[in-house]
Amino acid sequence: MSSPSASGVVYHRVERGETLWSISHRYNILLYDLVRANRISDSSQIEVGQRLIIPAVRQPVTSPPPSRPEWSRDIPSAEFVWPVKGKVISIFGTRRRGTVNKGIDIAAKVGTEVYAARGGKVSFTHEGLPGFGKTIILDHGDGFASVYAYIDQILVQQGEGVAQRQVIARVGESGRAEVPALHFEIRKNQKAQNPLHYLP
Repeated sequence: MSSPSASGVVYHRVERGETLWSISHRYNILLYDLVRANRISDSSQIEVGQRLIIPAVRQPVTSPPPSRPEWSRDIPSAEFVWPVKGKVISIFGTRRRGTVNKGIDIAAKVGTEVYAARGGKVSFTHEGLPGFGKTIILDHGDGFASVYAYIDQILVQQGEGVAQRQVIARVGESGRAEVPALHFEIRKNQKAQNPLHYLP
């Protein structure tokens, strides 16, 4: 729900199920601009009823992002969901052993099912990527990709189309993982994004 103030500034009151990404897409603004305007530094979640400043509103949009390839047109949702349930033990931007975390690490038991955070196509798999261990990358067809690493078992093949919430792997302790966990990244045009800005 949006409303202009007396000064002309537009505000949005967060409704249940919304994410920063869905709100930025609704108002056709950059996620970065929304985060900066509201001085959000660590948005593990936004609260229902919270009021956000909407900077430089153009034309609100309701359609999904354009230019999706044929194989992705049956993907039912442009929203991301959590790939596994568990505690976030390392957040975006933290540094460990000289390496900056470009995603988040989610603790879970070995063998826990890992779900596709969005529908897409398996663009890459590797059985032992340095630092990442067993790894899967999904291409979501609109400039976004998601990365799943530290896994124990890969359950999909390169080139395969997958649906959102489809089981694609099982949690492990490969790569640089110190405890059983899933390393999860979201990339936009190959640039790492903070996953907590996109997850509900």
